[in-house]
Amino acid sequence: MTKSISRRRFIGRIAAGGGAIALLHTVGCGGGDALTCDSSGVDSAGQQTRSALQYTDRSPDPNKKCANCVLYQGTPTACGTCAPVPGPIHPDGTCSAFAPRA
Repeated sequence: MTKSISRRRFIGRIAAGGGAIALLHTVGCGGGDALTCDSSGVDSAGQQTRSALQYTDRSPDPNKKCANCVLYQGTPTACGTCAPVPGPIHPDGTCSAFAPRA
């Protein structure tokens, strides 16, 4: 015997499922930004350099993001590299060596 489900209940379940997926995406990805540039593989000397240059993954100044720096090698949507800062560099990051693109 087949159990039927009402149209109203079916649509309600679809809506609840969509809401749950959206919530999990937001919570599971750190608020919507899924990009993580993990520096755990950088040696202690590299970590000291990152610290000395005051590198951070999130620039407090939207005009001073790594993606807008002449030293940044990469795209605005993926981790890149930088000559003075060892390890993976977040495109939204910044450091004291920031030099704006022309």
